[in-house]
Amino acid sequence: MTEPWQRLPALTLKQLQYFVTLAKLRHFTETANRLAVSQPALSSALRQIESVLGGKLINRTASSVTLTELGAAILPHAQQILSVSHRAFSDIQKIIEDGGDGIVRIGLVPSVSSLVFPSVPEQLNQLFPRLKTEFYDQTNDSLVNQIINHEVDFDIGVLDSSVPQELSISPLQDDPFVAVIHHDDRLANNEFHLPWKLLNNRDIAVFSKGNIQRLVAATVESHRLKLNIRYQVDYIETLYGLVRSKLAIAILPQLYTVHLRDPELKVLQLQQPELTRTVALIRNNQPLTPMMEDVYQVLLKVLRGHNG
Repeated sequence: MTEPWQRLPALTLKQLQYFVTLAKLRHFTETANRLAVSQPALSSALRQIESVLGGKLINRTASSVTLTELGAAILPHAQQILSVSHRAFSDIQKIIEDGGDGIVRIGLVPSVSSLVFPSVPEQLNQLFPRLKTEFYDQTNDSLVNQIINHEVDFDIGVLDSSVPQELSISPLQDDPFVAVIHHDDRLANNEFHLPWKLLNNRDIAVFSKGNIQRLVAATVESHRLKLNIRYQVDYIETLYGLVRSKLAIAILPQLYTVHLRDPELKVLQLQQPELTRTVALIRNNQPLTPMMEDVYQVLLKVLRGHNG
């Protein structure tokens, strides 16, 4: 008996494109025109697909085209195959045009820049000199969408409820939350740590985008704190400016403060409770090319080296 996977090579990408386009347009004439084929050729291709898969995919009447239960179940898988194939062909074409090994697209949340630069591009340039590396900084929510939609190859982001479990996740390090305060503030007398309760009734500044605000708000609610989150800003310098002006205390992950060298500002790790987020390297579960798998392993080694 022939195994199902042994029949799959009989399906062509062109046939899958015919099926996906018809499923979208739900009209034979319009689909044939869109694909620049005759209606008999389109009908023949669909019959071949149904023969290979062993079931009917569409119901066709004089006025309408609908998907069968089998057709509806197969459609997302056919779309995924085409999406991956189109991306692979684009990469191949880019390699041919550039005379190189292609492009790796890396997304990152801004706070992990100290982990990435300059070590990641230096290592990739040394080990893959013909590979072009592109970086895209976005909020964590945007990065998750980009990796799902194959707009980037790898994400260096943060784990939270917005990251689907079906993605491949490699934790890198924990990133504790800190308070940035003015050196004249009475709380600056604390040496290294600061209990959350000492922030009660104080004006607080946080980032307006991403998951940081959600984590802080959840901590405030669950521990019945009385913080006044007065400022929600987009940029780190605005956050620090509010603290320099003695208008607020900033709450943010520690990685943001790695390069902070301002004698007017003091960084204290928040305790009781300790709030941390996990930085991770994220990718799709789909198999990678051998070179991209090598790139992924280099990223893991370099990024985890910062934590070692």
